[in-house]
Amino acid sequence: MPRNNRPKRSERGKRQTEPEEIDFSALRMGIRREETRRGVSYTTQTSIGANADDDKAWVCPHCHLQITKGISHIVAWDTVRGVETRRHFHTACWKSFQGPLL
Repeated sequence: MPRNNRPKRSERGKRQTEPEEIDFSALRMGIRREETRRGVSYTTQTSIGANADDDKAWVCPHCHLQITKGISHIVAWDTVRGVETRRHFHTACWKSFQGPLL
């Protein structure tokens, strides 16, 4: 007798439940992680810059060029001294940055 590969009634009902809603708010806020450079622990977070005010701009401490609204970048701060030391870097600038945050 051939095998029946159709799911049983109890299995069909389980598959028809709606999938769980995915929360994207953490991705919009950016991915936070810790990195160590020259013995200093930094907390970094990605930013898409879309939530900034229209006239808001930052100066990258590595290349001294402006980061304007809508430019994806990295926000970094010294883990020990806190968010008062936070600075905004171009992504490539943060990868090559080796000095301490002043």
